[in-house]
Amino acid sequence: MTYTFQRFEAEITDALVATGLIAAEEIELAAPKATNVVADLALPCFRAAKARGTNPAQLAQDLVAAWQAPADGLVERAEVSGPYVNFFLNKAAFAPAVLRDVAERASGYGCSELGSGKRVIVEYSSPNIAKRMHVGHIRSTIIGQALANLYACLGYEVIRDNHLGDYGKQFGVNIAATLHYGRPEAEGEAALAALEEQYKTYNQLMKGKSEDDPDYDPDAELAMDDNARAWSLKLEQGDPQALELWEWMVELTKTANQRNYDRLGVQFDVQHGESFYKDMLGQIISDAGESGVAERDNGAVVIKELTDAKGKKLPLFLLQRSDGGTLYITRDVATIKYREDTYNPDTVIYIVGQPQELHFRQTFALSKALGYTDAKLIHVAFGTVFDDQGQALSTRKGNMVYLEILLDDAHIRAKALIEQKVVEGKTTLTPAQIAEIAEMVGVGAVIYNDLYQDTKRNITLDWERMLAFEGNSAPYLQYMHARCCSIIREAGAVPAEYDGTLLTHEAETGLLKEIARLPQIVREAAERFAPFVVADWLYATARAFSAFYDACSVLKAASPELRAARLHLVEATAQALRNGLMLLSIRAPERM
Repeated sequence: MTYTFQRFEAEITDALVATGLIAAEEIELAAPKATNVVADLALPCFRAAKARGTNPAQLAQDLVAAWQAPADGLVERAEVSGPYVNFFLNKAAFAPAVLRDVAERASGYGCSELGSGKRVIVEYSSPNIAKRMHVGHIRSTIIGQALANLYACLGYEVIRDNHLGDYGKQFGVNIAATLHYGRPEAEGEAALAALEEQYKTYNQLMKGKSEDDPDYDPDAELAMDDNARAWSLKLEQGDPQALELWEWMVELTKTANQRNYDRLGVQFDVQHGESFYKDMLGQIISDAGESGVAERDNGAVVIKELTDAKGKKLPLFLLQRSDGGTLYITRDVATIKYREDTYNPDTVIYIVGQPQELHFRQTFALSKALGYTDAKLIHVAFGTVFDDQGQALSTRKGNMVYLEILLDDAHIRAKALIEQKVVEGKTTLTPAQIAEIAEMVGVGAVIYNDLYQDTKRNITLDWERMLAFEGNSAPYLQYMHARCCSIIREAGAVPAEYDGTLLTHEAETGLLKEIARLPQIVREAAERFAPFVVADWLYATARAFSAFYDACSVLKAASPELRAARLHLVEATAQALRNGLMLLSIRAPERM
């Protein structure tokens, strides 16, 4: 399907080429940069003029003089503005075209088949087994799901991959601690919290007390450390008891995490732990040696003289420790090879924090050097989460916020705000409706607080801003959607027949332009790996609807025909807002 703005651009391009004064490849249409220009698209003539050795302003005049707009098309007129040609929409043709686009595609409005036949793997969330998810995981989870939604909307085959941390010596400690203290009797997050405490206590004992302490027992310290190492080795060797305990931890963690994922609207197609790739590690090390990329140094396998995708020399790094142990990078390279052999992806996108930037440059460079993949490998980095005091959230600092607690807190705060509106008589809702809407609003506020800004930026948990019903927040966007639904309910029904050419008021056109931009916004957000592009559009569209609502009466329009047309515009706005919110995995309540 070709959307209205695409057709608008195509009409302009065809008419310009028909003048014989400019080639199609020289036409670069964009929104006017000058704030005082009210045109809908502009053509800078610098490039084409340079190719012809002429003045850009003169070429602009010649183009407009030779210009012939299609009759009854989307282009009303073209005007010269110095070295630019400005193009204006035909409002009477534009409005019904946009409304028709939304009505025909409904929940699929904004989507396309741009990525048809291409496969994208998105790796996100990636929590550790036997630990609770905290805000350190929420950014990867939310950003990753939004990018997966965007690429699916564009017609790509998307494989959503949760790469679980389930490998390493820490699981020897977990097993030893569980055998020492017993399995927690609790379930879900409480069981994981108990496992974390057992791990912490055992680890402290394993490290021993100060030799100045009269109770210090070096033999006990050594015995506990040896016990943990022994269980780590047993796990790698497939010991039945070790495997049974490890598998129990894996399932316990997955089950506990799933409740958080369900609340966040997060879905996965694949959930493999690092251990899934352990049988490939020997081949990775062998291939690196045979290719000459790696060399032995005091028993360790070292990668030297490697450059990244931009030709920048990378510092040397290990692929295998001198004791034979592997590292994250060994397993990540194995994962890339497995994905290439299994899925043959066009692109693999990793949603991981900024501190891992060097790790991924090394991982990608080594994978390419070994010839393991032809896919485009992308690291989408993100910043740190801070509390409202400006402190980075950290387990060591004691201010860590766990994900389930964060979502519960968001629900409680949203519920209190909604109940206050009920008390003030601003809305009428049943207790069940309040609980359901509070979940949508609270969780939506958490998601939007992450996604409305550039992923590279740090974010702050500021509840007052996050849950505000005004300004750039999820509750504001959800409220505008609910207001659209309220108007339609009050109208009783949206008439089947309407005349879209009546929608020529400045506020109506402004809202229609925002709605028409959604297909372009989806493409731009995916190309830039930037969900905030969708968030910006949502806020602009909500504000445009507010301006329309203030300027144009819907239910008391001047005529029944205008009332019907405006109801269709309200319906299209609701659909567009709903689609945009769903791209960010935010639900849109019909009442608030």
